[in-house]
Amino acid sequence: MRQILIIPILCYIFQLMEYCLFTLFGRWGDPHLMLLLVIFFNLYSGIRFSLLVAICGGILKDCFSTMPFGTHIFSYMVCACLSTFIRKHWYERGSPVSKLMMVFMLTMAHTLIMAFVFKMVFEDIRMFDVFAGIWLPEMITTMVVALFVFEKLIALARRFKL
Repeated sequence: MRQILIIPILCYIFQLMEYCLFTLFGRWGDPHLMLLLVIFFNLYSGIRFSLLVAICGGILKDCFSTMPFGTHIFSYMVCACLSTFIRKHWYERGSPVSKLMMVFMLTMAHTLIMAFVFKMVFEDIRMFDVFAGIWLPEMITTMVVALFVFEKLIALARRFKL
């Protein structure tokens, strides 16, 4: 019950942190914290809570996005299901390299999903621009802060006995 209550609060805090970091540092200082939250809850609590994070975080992202409503919800739900698949087949418990591999794969999946939805809805885009302008900065900053965020979320989960 505690997890159900704390998930929307964490999603809201992570959305605010993403916005503040993007405002302060631009594209190169904007880690994808909501995706890290989806991954954490999948690793820590399982797919059910990860899907709840995907829905809450997706709704918050969709409220302030120019994409059609539901795009982020769909993308995060796909990433939650993919993280379950990765955890089942390739993830090694307690391995930082394994966590970073999961972050890499899911950031790639999220970027591709968003690019294809944008291409279907709006207009044609150049994939080189997507990878050079969106994926590369997002990947680097997310990988840099991933282990730190996971460590702080584990400490928070232990403190609140989630």
